[in-house]
Amino acid sequence: MDKWGVDIAITGSQKALCMPTGLGLTCVSPKAMEATKTAQLKRVFFSYDDMGKANAAGNFPYTPSIPLLYGLRESIALMKEQTIEEVWARHERFGNATRAAVEAWGLKLLCKDPRWNSNSLTVVATPTDIDSNDIVKTAY
Repeated sequence: MDKWGVDIAITGSQKALCMPTGLGLTCVSPKAMEATKTAQLKRVFFSYDDMGKANAAGNFPYTPSIPLLYGLRESIALMKEQTIEEVWARHERFGNATRAAVEAWGLKLLCKDPRWNSNSLTVVATPTDIDSNDIVKTAY
């Protein structure tokens, strides 16, 4: 972050970490942490006060999702075994394979222009003869 001049980086566990949704991750520079002391904007979600106090005592202020934290540890370990280019290539392989599977199933991608394809998200268009609400009901 220092090299790029980034003070706060935010992501979710499902964003290129090969994990399910459920974790919101932030990395905050000392400069940004210092700025929170005098910032006037009211905040709750991006307030680091509780986290800082609990972390100083070796704790976590809320009920953590232990399985997701174990998954995060393994995902990061996998990434550390590779270069960033290898990580990107792996995601590209996964994205291409997912799009090929959608096509093989006779379904259509919601993204019509391949230049906008994402290697971390593939949205499948619901066929016109299927109610997408039925898919959600079946999945849950």
